[in-house]
Amino acid sequence: MKNTVKRSLFVGLAALGFVAAAGATNASAASVKVDFNQASSASTATTRNYAPTGSNALYTKAGALKGARQVASTATMSSLSNSKKGNDYFRGYRVAKLSNGSYYMKVVSFDKTYRGWIYVGKTDPRSNYSNVAGGLKSVNTTTDTALSADQQTKTYKLANAGTAFESQTFKAPAYTQYKVGRNTTDTSAYADDTFTLSKATKRTREGDTWVYVNDAKNPSVNGWVLESSLKEASDTNTSTGVDQTSVSSIWTYTVYNEAGQKVNKILDNGTGLIPLFNGNTNYTNGVNKFNRDASVKGDKKDVLSKDTLMAALKKDGLSTVYMKITPTILPRVAGGVLDNFDPTGVFMKFNVDQDALPQTIHYGDQIKLTYTIEPNTFYIKSMKQSIIDDKTANEDGYYSITVRNDIFKQVLNWFATNKVL
Repeated sequence: MKNTVKRSLFVGLAALGFVAAAGATNASAASVKVDFNQASSASTATTRNYAPTGSNALYTKAGALKGARQVASTATMSSLSNSKKGNDYFRGYRVAKLSNGSYYMKVVSFDKTYRGWIYVGKTDPRSNYSNVAGGLKSVNTTTDTALSADQQTKTYKLANAGTAFESQTFKAPAYTQYKVGRNTTDTSAYADDTFTLSKATKRTREGDTWVYVNDAKNPSVNGWVLESSLKEASDTNTSTGVDQTSVSSIWTYTVYNEAGQKVNKILDNGTGLIPLFNGNTNYTNGVNKFNRDASVKGDKKDVLSKDTLMAALKKDGLSTVYMKITPTILPRVAGGVLDNFDPTGVFMKFNVDQDALPQTIHYGDQIKLTYTIEPNTFYIKSMKQSIIDDKTANEDGYYSITVRNDIFKQVLNWFATNKVL
């Protein structure tokens, strides 16, 4: 009887303790009030660019308030912190102080996917919006760079005027400021306009360079454009002829031997890849496109400028090439239907080595390209789908896989089966 009474008393006290604890928690959340909730001034907009730190989640209201629901977890915020895409930055636009002394900021991602409140420390950020802690860190989305001597004096045109993203001018480099977009949506009408350049900047996450163009004929076009989207105005119509510049199926890549010396290795795209059942479609498609590209057709006596060449290589997919290093299921004709149908496999990223190009190239020449390899990284191709919002693939649609240096070198040594110097 005594044991029964003791057990009943113990259970009752435990239950009472649980209810008391729950009540205390609710009371604690309920006791936290909002001291103020203030919108930020439009004049400080460009100083309120942030990246998440990943240490705090995003909520529908300040996280310490009763009823706050999670919008994005700390894991999600951490992945956005490491993103290479500018549209994953955040813009802060309201600040709230709670009665417990904590400050929260309301933010929205540049692509508007995420919006909510996040903890930013115990110091009021309104006097200095870069002075935040907790879940945010202030970022510079661009870094100013200097124009070269040539860029300061030469005039330029759009390499491929039209509706493509890279053919537009922007009020600020794309995804470096919130809700600051394009000046143009179609530049076809400005294909013959010439530009001068007045300044340059590099995007922090993407790493590409943008320049500010000035169009005396149509000032409304003035704005920021990708440096790689321009060509020298003097290149236009400098050669008329039927001599087609081409790229060889034989190409080289550079590596460094144990002594630290630069070594070139030669590959034939048709026979020199592992394994035999591998058409290496990306390089083959690029070669096929380049070898019938009218922008590099002219008179044999005329010199093809480096700017025109590089613009064509980029447009045709040869400036950066993801080379497949794994076998395919069926044999295929390089560049054929089956070769393009199968995107699976493991790839290495090759970037054309501009320093290895011939000093002088004439229209009609055949060029053997040399590439450098992005180290310690393999890639797989992302599959097209719309079920989830995939933010992990890079701008080329590939996922990166970091590997140990010794493994990478071993695979690289297996890469060529023929004609290795």
